[in-house]
Amino acid sequence: MKESLIKQYISENRFKSYKNLDEYSQNLIFSQNSYIPLSILEIALRNALNNHLSKIVSENWYEDDFLTNDSKEKVSQAKGLLLKRKEKTTKEKIIAELSFGFWVNLFKKPYEKKLRIKDIKLIFPNLPTKEEKLINRDFLFKKLNHIRNFRNRVFHYEKVLNKDNFNNIYNEIFDIIKYFDDELYQYTKSL
Repeated sequence: MKESLIKQYISENRFKSYKNLDEYSQNLIFSQNSYIPLSILEIALRNALNNHLSKIVSENWYEDDFLTNDSKEKVSQAKGLLLKRKEKTTKEKIIAELSFGFWVNLFKKPYEKKLRIKDIKLIFPNLPTKEEKLINRDFLFKKLNHIRNFRNRVFHYEKVLNKDNFNNIYNEIFDIIKYFDDELYQYTKSL
């Protein structure tokens, strides 16, 4: 591709973080390959948390007082977007509208009393035993937040290739998917 086209359509500023057009192309492919596992992880996390919170808090848990003010604001924004698009504000629509960050943040410290280890085992029924690997709410938050950072970079077309903190990202994503279910893990791998 001619340099003038790179300047015009990719932009010099965006392109300067790449060595050359080949590295830019490899980054696009790396990002493309992450789309399916990221999608499955995000949807599985959302549905597992929604199902669990519907049982332990209330059917409309997202309107309950156990949410932090920041999370309540995210729910309010989701409802506002639905209303703006003239869509119904059903539970299913609200749940789908909430961002990956909303779901990841449910593993932060303010939720430690609602998401105890027994809850985590219900959300992730295929966790390794504590003898194999100690997994708690804090561990999950750090892993999920790291994946969220990667996801956001991918979905905003930023460089993720050759970034040290993302060298093992596929394994991290697949590990979390495997914590849900072996069959879901195999299905994702097959795609």
